[in-house]
Amino acid sequence: MDLMKLFESSLSTEQKLQNIISRNETGELDKYLSSGGDPNLRIQKHGGNTIMHEAARQGHFLCVEKLMEYNADPEIKNDFNLTPITLAFRNHYAKCVEILLRVNTELKSLETIWSQLSGAKTIWNTSNDRMLKVLVKATPDLSRTRSNLQNNLFFKCKNDEMYGSLKMIVYGGYKFSQEQINQFHEGYEKDKTFLDWMNQYQKTPQSLQHYCRVAIRHSFHGNCNVMYGAEVLPLPRLTKLFVCIKDED
Repeated sequence: MDLMKLFESSLSTEQKLQNIISRNETGELDKYLSSGGDPNLRIQKHGGNTIMHEAARQGHFLCVEKLMEYNADPEIKNDFNLTPITLAFRNHYAKCVEILLRVNTELKSLETIWSQLSGAKTIWNTSNDRMLKVLVKATPDLSRTRSNLQNNLFFKCKNDEMYGSLKMIVYGGYKFSQEQINQFHEGYEKDKTFLDWMNQYQKTPQSLQHYCRVAIRHSFHGNCNVMYGAEVLPLPRLTKLFVCIKDED
């Protein structure tokens, strides 16, 4: 036995799991879980993070998905009263946030993220294009949210050149006002490219599936986010992904 294996064998279960998560070793994680290991084990002595907390904090979405397969609690709180999705959100791990939104009742409605101080401050000051795309996809009907939210989101995306999020807003059925469209400048190449894409997209007749998707998404307004709603609908997996606009990622 070499020194590394000897060292590994001397570690506690919690320490071994910390290493497994840090290395994103889903195979080793599966071995632990399939042998009856506790999916909600607290592996951090100071702070009380569970396996799920650490996976979300480090952005290891495959580990998050593996833990969910074994019914890990996605809403369990650490010693600081924080859930895994909060840690993923704070660290800008969009894929983890997208996965956890499917099962997290704490953020069943996105109002906490869009409006409350802690969430709003993170969005308007630090979010990147990937994170905002996820939040836009998860919002059922942007046109029925508060007007100041719509404007804040538009100018955040426009000023920070988040064209991926702007496209996702259009895919979700939202139509920019003329005042918003006037903020784009034909003389600026990136703006022109986006405007050309949007004009062509809006001129192209959309499929029946597209309008069904928009209708389903809008039906979640006031009830839950799109990721959560699509997850509980008795639909084939590919249809759920279509409702969540995964085909346009």
